Amino acid sequence: MTTATASHDDHHHGPEKGLMRWVKTTNHKDIGSLYMWFAFTMLLVGGAFAMGIRAELLAPGMQLMDPHFFNQLTTMHGLIMVFGANYAGLCWLR
Repeated sequence: MTTATASHDDHHHGPEKGLMRWVKTTNHKDIGSLYMWFAFTMLLVGGAFAMGIRAELLAPGMQLMDPHFFNQLTTMHGLIMVFGANYAGLCWLR
């Protein structure tokens, strides 16, 4: 009678370590955390854009940036806040 024994060294148990845990995850808790961090990051980026807009509008007639860049900044602020911060935050709350 022969007995087959398998070594436990070649099996992978538990989540991966380091950055690959977050890149290749299918765990709903990790995905929720990724949504939360993405929404927070987009909130900070959109907030920085808002500060640029407010700096440009601080005093009438004072030009801190090119008018085309100001238009781009305003558009990007709106898109990031609506689709980045709000949508990702709402998906996380579900």
